[in-house]
Amino acid sequence: MRTDRVPYADVAAYLENKDTVLIPVGAVECYGPHLAMGTELRMCEQYAVEVAERAGFASVPIVPFNYSHMFLDYPGTCSAEMATIEAYLTQVCDGLASQGFRHFLFINIHAGSLGPLESVCRFLRANHGATGAVLDIFSVMRDVGGVTYAAKQAPTGHGGEMVTSVALHISPELVFMDRAVAPGPLKDFAEGMKTVSSGKVSIGKSSIMLFTDISDYSPSGIQGDPTGATAEKGAQIWENAVAFGVDAATRLATVELEA
Repeated sequence: MRTDRVPYADVAAYLENKDTVLIPVGAVECYGPHLAMGTELRMCEQYAVEVAERAGFASVPIVPFNYSHMFLDYPGTCSAEMATIEAYLTQVCDGLASQGFRHFLFINIHAGSLGPLESVCRFLRANHGATGAVLDIFSVMRDVGGVTYAAKQAPTGHGGEMVTSVALHISPELVFMDRAVAPGPLKDFAEGMKTVSSGKVSIGKSSIMLFTDISDYSPSGIQGDPTGATAEKGAQIWENAVAFGVDAATRLATVELEA
C-alpha cells in the first residue's frame, strides 16, 4: 500500500493489524554518459513499492535527494548535507511513529545516507521503542543477483553493467545505450594505492578511506563497463533482489527490541 495513494482511513485500518513501513531514500546524481540523472530515484522507489506490495506492507513516497557531494562536478546532481538528511528523516519518522508505525525498513540506494539512517534508527528505538533497519539495494543485488557479467572491470560498480542491466529492465527510457562506453582504467592517487571507489583505496591486503570525487579518478562518472548490460540480466537481478526484500521485510516485522 502506497500511503500517498489512499485516504487516511485506509492507513488507519492498516495500523490496526500491522505497523511496518518502507521508506525509500533515493538520489539524483550523475550515472555516467548513458544513464539519466534520476536512475537511482526510479529504481529505489519502484523497489520499495514492489516489495511492499508483495509483502503486504505500507510504503511512503521516496526521499528524492541524498548526500551526493562527490558528484557535484556533474550538472544536475542534487545534494544535501548529511545533517540535513538526518534531521529531515528524523522529523518525518517521528511523526509516523506517533501514528503507530513501529517497524521501519529504509530502502537505501546510496552510501551517503548510511550514517544518517543509522542515527534515525537509533532515535526511533530510544524515543518510540521502534525497530529500524536499512536495506541497501545495490548490496542485495550484488549478493543475490545470480548472473554472469561480461565486464571485467567493476561490473557492479557505479554506472556499470549491473545497474545498467536493471535500468534496462525497469526503466529503459532512462538508458541511452548508444552513449555507453567503458570508463578506462581508474586513476590511482599514489604508488601502491589502488582506487576502488569514491572514498576507498586499497593498500596491500586492506584499504583506507580517501574521500575523493568520482571525477578525480573517472572523468566519465562511472566505475565499471556498462556495455555488456542487457534487460534479461536486469530482470533476473531485479526479481532475486525483490524476493530478498520481501523476505527481509517480513522477518523484520517480527523483530522486537527493547527501548
